[in-house]
Amino acid sequence: MMSDTLVQRQQLRRQLRQARRQLSPYQQQQASQQITLRFARLLIFKRAKRIAFYQASDGELNPQLLIKLALKLKKHCYLPVLQRFPNQELGFVQIKHNTRLHKHRFGFKEPKHQPRLFIHQLDLVCLPLVGFDKYGHRLGMGGGFYDRSLAKKKFSQVYKLGIAHDCQQLTALEAAPWDITLNAVLTPTRCYIV
Repeated sequence: MMSDTLVQRQQLRRQLRQARRQLSPYQQQQASQQITLRFARLLIFKRAKRIAFYQASDGELNPQLLIKLALKLKKHCYLPVLQRFPNQELGFVQIKHNTRLHKHRFGFKEPKHQPRLFIHQLDLVCLPLVGFDKYGHRLGMGGGFYDRSLAKKKFSQVYKLGIAHDCQQLTALEAAPWDITLNAVLTPTRCYIV
């Protein structure tokens, strides 16, 4: 039997995913352009050499313009790949302008090339999310890949930046014991620094 908290989190995920899916292609494009302007001004972005992004799905804010900007500025850009070991954590593969992506077992696209970096080797990780609050609490899709990958204390120096639409913000989000707190959340209209 699932606890009330897990049921509430699942209901919240459904509502927030529906809200972001209802954004029109024009609204999605505008959000992507606005967030790119904000991203370019972030000090952490200016300093970072190795940056992890993600492939957008299900109405997530698309980071493709962020990736193009980072590559243009000669940053090393990475996308996550699912690893079976250790503990279903994420590895990260460097991408270039012409990197080909392949579908993995969950239907998302990822690069297949080697070598892979672990999350602690990155300077900045841009995380997708379903919901967030201004305190840096993040509601993910429920797979726990980012939380498991960032769980070790030695990885705390990695800057964790949530990327979201404004409609995904909550007043307060009760964090589960395994949830990793973000350093900041970037939306098309604001940057919430924790």
